[in-house]
Amino acid sequence: MTTPAADRPEQPLALLASLRAFSEVADRVADQASRALGLHRTDLRALSILMRRTSRGLATTPTDLGHGLHLTRAATTSVIDRLVASGHARRARSATDGRRVIVEPTPAASADGSAAFGPMARRIAAALEGFDDAELATALRVVDAATRSIAPLAEDGP
Repeated sequence: MTTPAADRPEQPLALLASLRAFSEVADRVADQASRALGLHRTDLRALSILMRRTSRGLATTPTDLGHGLHLTRAATTSVIDRLVASGHARRARSATDGRRVIVEPTPAASADGSAAFGPMARRIAAALEGFDDAELATALRVVDAATRSIAPLAEDGP
């Protein structure tokens, strides 16, 4: 039987500190990537949304993107304009409804994303090689639980 986390407060606090440190370092890597690509940080977040939705086979409208970024229509249009100008996205008409605009990542977005984030992904993969499947499964459960627990805060705002 395992001891509940509440009965060993040093463990959850150490884990929270570790998650916070990882988040801060990953944030700095993302800042460096956005500067290297000449993009605003919000543009990089928009590309992440576009690429994730595209990989799932989902079309992304400007409204979808604005909701994902929590931006107004005008601000979303500015983001899309910058991504199109930088060659990272394109606007297309829906095949089923010609009035509907779809925003798509370009091959340049994928190539630049791989160049910017590949080193971080490879380092993390190498760091995890020493862990067995059970340890990784537990770590995944912990990170997923932590993510799910704070996701509503990101949706609702302060």
